[in-house]
Amino acid sequence: MFNASRGQLYTVDANIPESYMTTYAAVDPMGSGDTSINALHRVLATTELPAATVERIVNLVSTRPRVSRLEFFVALALAGLAQSGKDATIEQVSQAAQQNSLPEPSVDLTRLSTTTSTLGYNPSPPPAIPSFQPPPMPQRSQTYDDPWNTNSAVRRPAAVPDPFVAGYDEPPGNPPPGAGTSLLSSGLPTGWWSRQESAIVTIIPEKQGFLLNRYTVYAVQTDRGPAVQRRYSEFAWLWDCLIRRYPFRVVPSLPPKRIGPDDQFIEQRRRGLARFLVFVLNHPVLSQDGLLSIFLTEPHLEVWRKQNSISLEEESMSKRVERNEEMSVPGDCSEKLAVVRRKLPSSIDHWTRISIIVERMIKRREGAAADFTRLTMTLNSLTEHNNSCSLRGESDDCELCAGVRTGLGRVAVRTGGLGEELDARSRVLNSTLLEAVKSQRDLYLAFQALFVRHDRLGSDAVDKLKKRVETAGAKHLAIVNSLEALQGPAKSKAQEEGEKLRSSIEKDQHQIHALLNRRVFIQYCMWHELRVVLHNRENALLSLAIQQFVREESEFSGRVHATWSTLSDEVDIMPYE
Repeated sequence: MFNASRGQLYTVDANIPESYMTTYAAVDPMGSGDTSINALHRVLATTELPAATVERIVNLVSTRPRVSRLEFFVALALAGLAQSGKDATIEQVSQAAQQNSLPEPSVDLTRLSTTTSTLGYNPSPPPAIPSFQPPPMPQRSQTYDDPWNTNSAVRRPAAVPDPFVAGYDEPPGNPPPGAGTSLLSSGLPTGWWSRQESAIVTIIPEKQGFLLNRYTVYAVQTDRGPAVQRRYSEFAWLWDCLIRRYPFRVVPSLPPKRIGPDDQFIEQRRRGLARFLVFVLNHPVLSQDGLLSIFLTEPHLEVWRKQNSISLEEESMSKRVERNEEMSVPGDCSEKLAVVRRKLPSSIDHWTRISIIVERMIKRREGAAADFTRLTMTLNSLTEHNNSCSLRGESDDCELCAGVRTGLGRVAVRTGGLGEELDARSRVLNSTLLEAVKSQRDLYLAFQALFVRHDRLGSDAVDKLKKRVETAGAKHLAIVNSLEALQGPAKSKAQEEGEKLRSSIEKDQHQIHALLNRRVFIQYCMWHELRVVLHNRENALLSLAIQQFVREESEFSGRVHATWSTLSDEVDIMPYE
């Protein structure tokens, strides 16, 4: 039920008409939970209601630049009441909601898709919520070049089988002793910045689960197959698996979870999940993980997880570093990593502040768009009200009044176009510049978390094992030297003890060898993440984002200037007498 109290709108249980949901989805396809005043005005403009009525409805439901889903529904109900000739009041909407008879306004959604700004700007529409079909498992292959590797002939072989996930019907196999998948050149392909994989995460409007355990479901669409439905807990499962398998790789954190989240929090989390997937999809190593492919393509992930066992062993257990790769790690790698580590806190602070500033800039654009839209509605209402000459009476008009009224109408048209332009530009900035800035911040946060994992998991017991081998070796040598002086049971006992020591020494030496190989692997991974992932992403993607922002802002400013120039010519002919 809708209710009004102290200027606020509340909802309990009400049967929302399907037409309400369809109309709202047309202006908020990503399921963010709110939309702009401009979008609401465009919807109400298709109802053919008088301008004064449209203005009254918009001002009644919200005084902010954006309207929530509930406020949007109230506006539709008010429009339905006005179309039927009833009083368009909150009390009437509340009464209709109690009776489960919310009025359905006549709205022409086809006009929304063709409505464009008078400035000639037609932004690309956001993607629709994808349909869900059982996807086939894609076969992907890609040739990778390490842009900084002197040996450019070293390439990743196509279609390398994932050592962790064998298939739907087969348990994961273990590699034979001493074997492992070579890292080869796990760099980035030439021109990688122009071939980034994308991920679209949308919120499915209907929550699922029982009454006391309702949860949000996301539609995940990538280039790897049809869309799949995923819960936040399944994102958390994927993240945990990646962290365990690749502890020495850059893996961005997931956005937080909160009890009783509001629409704004859920929208921020949706954006964070999309940034996480985009990063993983474009990481030269993580993107090849079998579990990631399962997450993106398996329609029933919960069932798959119950039916299949997976290995979470560390990456170093099944991969090896080639000699030329080991030699590519500079001798001062630790010093370079230390420099980056010292710079990270300041970089994170700077990019956090930049993201806050960009958000404020976008909010001001949204506010300006809302003000232009409200100005347009008020001007339309004014010209509708002053439809005759105040001197000659309602039945007659004069050239002066008609000319001024025509000029006001032209101003309303142009301010409406400016409102649409600003609203469209705000949406573009939200999905491009702001996400690029936050991705930059997330990259540094992920690298900081990598250093924390390195401190926690990168240590080993090589020194301890070496001391134990030395001690055991000395004991073994003493036993061997004493065998000639022993006879009978004493000699047999000494030989048995010597054999145990020899076996223990061999076992420790084998473990030392494995741990030393792990050290090399960890060092190579850290250098790879610094050189290939951090260095490339923090520079190339930032350059792309800035170039796009400056280019689009220049075009936007040109269109706005052209609009004001045109309006200046149009109002120059407004009469004085």
